[in-house]
This record gives sequence, structure tokens and C-alpha cells, in this order.
Amino acid sequence: MRNICFASALFSAVFLLAVHGSSVDACADDWTYMDDRSSPQKLVESYYFAISNRYYAQAYGYFKPDSAPGDFEAWSSGYAKTKSVTVKFGSTAPDPGAGQIYWALPVVIEAMQTDGKTLVYSGCYKIHMSNPGMQTDPPYKPMAIDSASLKETNASFKDAKPGSC
Repeated sequence: MRNICFASALFSAVFLLAVHGSSVDACADDWTYMDDRSSPQKLVESYYFAISNRYYAQAYGYFKPDSAPGDFEAWSSGYAKTKSVTVKFGSTAPDPGAGQIYWALPVVIEAMQTDGKTLVYSGCYKIHMSNPGMQTDPPYKPMAIDSASLKETNASFKDAKPGSC
């Protein structure tokens, strides 16, 4: 009989489960992985994929180094009761200037808790990227989360709409 963690390592199946709100338990031989910084939406999806799989070091790595929460242990323990996260987005457009590109990305998230309770939050992610063509010295600085501001809402995930940032 195959180990259930090994069987769940098919990336496409796990990705679909994570994006649609189902969770997959993380374990040492589970090779599922998502790390996509090709757009603000993909960055935030990757962040919540990591949170849903308890890959907290990976999720923490999506913040700009000078913008990351100060205490990793306190930050990660804040997700201890989170079983899975589903996210939907509002519209965003790049705001370039002086070699820097920023996005204000409206979101609504649904956080399924380990006790079965569902929490819904809405807010905004500020995403930053230095113009790749202007980065000439290593290390390369990829697209990253500059800040996040989310508030719990009483609306259901189905009815909640991402606002504007």
C-alpha cells in the first residue's frame, strides 16, 4: 500500500484541492510545492498554498525582507488553527515609477479552521517588485508582499466582494 502522503504528491491534484479550499496534510515525504511570483495574484495564491500546507518558512519568505512580520514564531503560531485558505481577487494594475513597481491587490479570503469554523476576511495586499531589467547585481529580488491589511467580515465568502485598496 502506498503512503498517503506520497500519493497526494501529484502537484496538479494538490494545487486544485488547495485553490478550491480543500486541505492536504503536509508530511516529510510530500513533495507538493507551489512557488509562482509571475503576478500579484499568483504570489498571493502561492502564499496561501504554503499556509494551507503549513510551509510557514516558505510563506514567510514571500514578504520583502524589511516588511516581514518581526517575530516568525508569533506570526506562524497565528496560523496554528488554520486548516486551509481559499482566496479571490479584485482587479489590480501595476503602478510603476523610478524602477519600482507596486500593485494594490484587493482580496477576500476564507480560512477554514481545524475545528470546522470558517472565517472570512477582506482587505488589501500591497505587492512590490524592483524592475527586473534594472537589477544588475545579485541577489535578485523577486516580487514580494510589502504589506497586508485584512479585516474579518460577517459576509459569507460567496457573497463577499474584494473592494478597492
